[in-house]
Amino acid sequence: MLPEDRPMRLQHGTVALVAALALTAGCGAATPDTASNPPPAVPTTPAATPAPIAAEPLTAEQVLASLTAAKLGLTKGAVQDEDTDPNDLLGRPNGYLSRASADLPGGDPEAEKFGIDRGLVVEVFAAAADVDRRSEYIQTALKAAAPILGTEYHYRADNGRVLVRVSGKVKPTAAKKIEAAVSVM
Repeated sequence: MLPEDRPMRLQHGTVALVAALALTAGCGAATPDTASNPPPAVPTTPAATPAPIAAEPLTAEQVLASLTAAKLGLTKGAVQDEDTDPNDLLGRPNGYLSRASADLPGGDPEAEKFGIDRGLVVEVFAAAADVDRRSEYIQTALKAAAPILGTEYHYRADNGRVLVRVSGKVKPTAAKKIEAAVSVM
């Protein structure tokens, strides 16, 4: 580097520094023009709010206890486990998380133990879409078989994650009472 180049570079650096200071000095002070016409607001995006964590679904035992407390005539309530589940869906892929059953007036007390024909079954799934799939499967099968397999009332609780099945043998007035009790869960 030649000595004569130094003053020239210093000069350019000094000019640049003075220009930068002049620009930044004007940013903090309000001039009459900016005081009456403030600069436009810069739009900001609100911070994303995390989605609430879904509470654990009710258990079939809790639903059964609530229905029993509603004095709807349920008897012989029982919670099924993987050894007593008549459908072999408990804890399996696409199956329910918990299951319970009870006898209900109008149901057949001599029917298969823990079966829907005795009156009432509660099935709890992880998601409402699983309940929709299960209900549709059952209703389609019942319609295809005509009266041979009977009918069922289906009610949903706990944001659609609980399917309460009532035998079609149960009188409509009793089924309406179950529906009312389920609607407040």
